[in-house]
Amino acid sequence: MLRIVCRRFLALAGLVTLLAACGEPPAPPLTAPPDVPGSAGVSAGPAYPLPSGITAPVPLPTGGLPPGSVPTLPYAPPATYVPPATLPLVTTTPPRTTTTTAAPTPTTSPAAKCRSGPTPAQVVAVLKGLPGIPDRKLAVADGPFCSGSWQFARVQIAGEDPKKAEQLFVVTTGTPTALKVIEAGTDVCSVEVQTKAPAGIRVRACGA
Repeated sequence: MLRIVCRRFLALAGLVTLLAACGEPPAPPLTAPPDVPGSAGVSAGPAYPLPSGITAPVPLPTGGLPPGSVPTLPYAPPATYVPPATLPLVTTTPPRTTTTTAAPTPTTSPAAKCRSGPTPAQVVAVLKGLPGIPDRKLAVADGPFCSGSWQFARVQIAGEDPKKAEQLFVVTTGTPTALKVIEAGTDVCSVEVQTKAPAGIRVRACGA
């Protein structure tokens, strides 16, 4: 019995709760407030005073700007084209280059054969008894050659073949009757001959 009473009480309480939740009618939707005449969509807010020295812009007239006047310029006709004067062609002749050929250096001629002595016998006579000279009969193979007071001669042992015989050279100075031997032997290009002998004698004795 008690259980039946409890069940009925619970059913009654649930019904009351359901009626309390569903019995209130829905609220109407919110609507915007009515527009105030003369007001804009966005409130301009309070007007602030302009700083000193700045004036508010003047509104443009509703009728538009007045028509402007375009200044007229005087007409100037185009200048007549004058072609430039044709200058005559000037032909220039390049300067001629002349090649200067240097004159060849004259070569020194060797001394020529003596015309006024000494004789070959006089040359051989001054060689007797000199150191390095063979103690045999000598003969002049070529010369003597003279330049100024200097003489040059080529001497060998008498009777031998000139191609096989030993050749001796003699450089002398002085008169034919008073010859002085400067050099005698296989090499007579000494310092004295190079510095004191005439060019023709140097060519014979030294080759230059």
